[in-house]
Amino acid sequence: MSLRAVVVGTSFGGRVHVPALRAAGFEVVGLVGQDPQRTADRAQAFGIETHGTSITDVATATSGDVVTVSTPPAAHHASVMEAVATGCHVLAEKPFALSVAEAQEMTDAAAASGVTAMVSFEFRWQPAEALVARAIHRGDIGEPRAATFVSHSGLVANGLPTAFNETWWGDASQGGGILNAAGVHVLDRLHTWLGPIVSVSGDTRQVTPLEGGAEDTYSALMHTESGVSISVQHCSGVRGQGLSVCKVIGTEGTISLDGGGAHLSNGTDVHELEIPTELVPPDSPDFDKSDPKHAFTAFEMPLFVRLAERLRDEITGADTSDNTSDNMPPTPTFADGLATQRVIDAIRSSSLDGGAWRNLDQGAS
Repeated sequence: MSLRAVVVGTSFGGRVHVPALRAAGFEVVGLVGQDPQRTADRAQAFGIETHGTSITDVATATSGDVVTVSTPPAAHHASVMEAVATGCHVLAEKPFALSVAEAQEMTDAAAASGVTAMVSFEFRWQPAEALVARAIHRGDIGEPRAATFVSHSGLVANGLPTAFNETWWGDASQGGGILNAAGVHVLDRLHTWLGPIVSVSGDTRQVTPLEGGAEDTYSALMHTESGVSISVQHCSGVRGQGLSVCKVIGTEGTISLDGGGAHLSNGTDVHELEIPTELVPPDSPDFDKSDPKHAFTAFEMPLFVRLAERLRDEITGADTSDNTSDNMPPTPTFADGLATQRVIDAIRSSSLDGGAWRNLDQGAS
């Protein structure tokens, strides 16, 4: 018998969550949205019989096993708390929350209920990123000492792409901006590769002003618990040529992401790491490639299928012994979402205080 899933959110939830869950073997039995008629129309288009505006009502009516939350960020907390209260397992989109307080409450509630609780850090399954994590953890570069991430792009230089949700992406009060929307994946990457981040000096700003006041640029200096020094600059408002640098320097070598691949150097030789079979993403389920809302789906969907497969395995108790080893990406839990939220809040707080250093509270989660 397949697991029964209820999807909350009719936009990204419908475009990505629904087909990815189905590809991973879930039966998608319910759709929840804010607008009753729009939700009904989209449920019909997605082939979902039960729909409504209440997570509790739809989960109860369908005997749902799992709820996936793909609402705008400002609604994550309420949606997750309601889903956990139904006793369903939960997968929550990023950015996980609007504050550490919200993230902590969701994490505590899920832990108390005993449900499987995961965050959508699907880029852990991007093959080159997974290879970098594997190489670092098995000691290929010795002890990591420094890391640099730079991304300069024109993503929002001429306004928001049509694939983005215009109701929240540019609105700082609703959790918009590049730090929450994309930087959270960078922070999870660093956390997964190098361990907990314990101190931060940050800056957020607008290069290309967005209506709603959200930042399109952030910079940060960070230190990890293990003593790695990290420098990050992420700007999505660039006019002209972009730039992408991702490099981790260790006592015995350097590993970097270049041109979509992972490259390892020991000082005399540089070679691209071969992607093993187990890290090759699955084929993407079909989608309407003419729809501008699907501009990034071809890249996102296969990784989300891998995330959904991990969700399935965690819920069913399948053998996931490799998931906590150096061989495969670890399961992204609510505790990981809380960890990234601590860094986001610290960057924002530091920026308001002229870049003053913030020591992160790594309290129990």
